[in-house]
Amino acid sequence: MPERFDEVVLILITSTILIVLLGTLIVVALLIQKKRQYKYRQQLNDIQNRYERTLLETKLKILEETFHAISQSLHDNIGSNISTAMLLLYKDETMEVAEQEANRKEALAMLDKIVDDLRNIAHSLNPAYLEDIGFTEAIQQRIEQLTKTKKYNLSLQHNEVPRKLNRQKQLILYYIFQEAINNIHTHAQARNISVQLQYEADQLVLQIKDDGKGIGNENNIQKHSTKGTGLMNMEKNAEVIGASLHVRSEIEKGTEITVVVPDPY
Repeated sequence: MPERFDEVVLILITSTILIVLLGTLIVVALLIQKKRQYKYRQQLNDIQNRYERTLLETKLKILEETFHAISQSLHDNIGSNISTAMLLLYKDETMEVAEQEANRKEALAMLDKIVDDLRNIAHSLNPAYLEDIGFTEAIQQRIEQLTKTKKYNLSLQHNEVPRKLNRQKQLILYYIFQEAINNIHTHAQARNISVQLQYEADQLVLQIKDDGKGIGNENNIQKHSTKGTGLMNMEKNAEVIGASLHVRSEIEKGTEITVVVPDPY
């Protein structure tokens, strides 16, 4: 009987120890889980803050570039067109009536074009214009602005957009496009620029290609990226929206930048 009692006591003690150990393990596991959740929330907050900071910086950079494009357009296009229209409207006594009428019509047509250009400028000053007109149309307008400078031959090819793009992603994509064009303008000494947009159900592919002097092999591309010539900014912005950015370049043959955006809608 005493032996039976000792066995019961031993079982109770062992069970108590196991229960305490199990309880301790559960508490430790809960603490670890809480710590992981806190760390995870911190990481999410950091990612969100970085994302919002990048969006704000991108908006400011796009606005800065917009003002630069407006200044260039006012100087190169609108200003010269106004001067030309004024000359056409000048009436010389030696002119025939038919010649004066032809000049008047040409001047009026030029003034209509000036009004359209000013309207486009007014639209571009609207903070929500990119969302309103759409990513493709915004790129088309920028290409038309560059074409008027007569420095480049530009082309845009795209297929139909399945549905509306995510507003944040299209903003950062437009910045990447803008940065690529700025790089070409500043460094490439290119003559021809082609832009392609391939919209698919689960991804968007943006490709910008030029025939400039090029960067060279992969090591040179990495050096350019490290120096922060624009490639590094594009890579960082692409990373924020989960996109991949690839650069192919050959000396004296040009550069090709491809951005693949998964789930862009």
